[in-house]
Amino acid sequence: MKRILTFFAFMLAMGLAAVQAQIPAEVSNVMNKCRAAMSNPAGLEYEMDMKAGMGPVSMKMHIVSASKGKLRRASVTTKLLGVEVVSMTGFDGTDTWEVKQGANCDTVIIERGDKKDKGSEALELDYDKQFTKAKMHHKDGYYEITFSEPKDKSSEVKSATVKVADKNYALREVRSGARGAKITMTITRIHVGLNDSHFKLDLSKHPGAVVVRK
Repeated sequence: MKRILTFFAFMLAMGLAAVQAQIPAEVSNVMNKCRAAMSNPAGLEYEMDMKAGMGPVSMKMHIVSASKGKLRRASVTTKLLGVEVVSMTGFDGTDTWEVKQGANCDTVIIERGDKKDKGSEALELDYDKQFTKAKMHHKDGYYEITFSEPKDKSSEVKSATVKVADKNYALREVRSGARGAKITMTITRIHVGLNDSHFKLDLSKHPGAVVVRK
């Protein structure tokens, strides 16, 4: 009997932990609508400012990322210790292209085919699947959700807070931290409806660039 009672106590404890760790349905509902809002078959482009700080050192990034089906392009401007570096990547349906900023001239690398690791700055929107706990508040036109206790215990990101607009469920802000660094990402612009030509590299905007075709 003692063994049976111990077994039942263990199973009840496991069941209680599972219930307590479950993401609330209303949180999953908001995140599902956010994922749908941040992708569009007509093409979607977003602009984002990212700030990361650790003690006296800070880094800023400005990202413009667009996607339409398999087509994609991204421009990333990084500013660290007063030095600004710009990089651009994309896939136009035929070629994968990359622009590397140089001291004297740019280098353009064009590769045939879809190199899936280039040109993508997809937003992380699976927080409700990565964490086991979440608390949501609705205030001033936004849902603010704080996720905690990651499923992956080795994850360096222990918590994340997202802000989602209540009218169109667009993502507006993400705050998180890793390795002692505080990171804030703010979406400043969202545009829906892109022509396929938007994803092609315009070499005329890079005069004097060294073009390498692979």
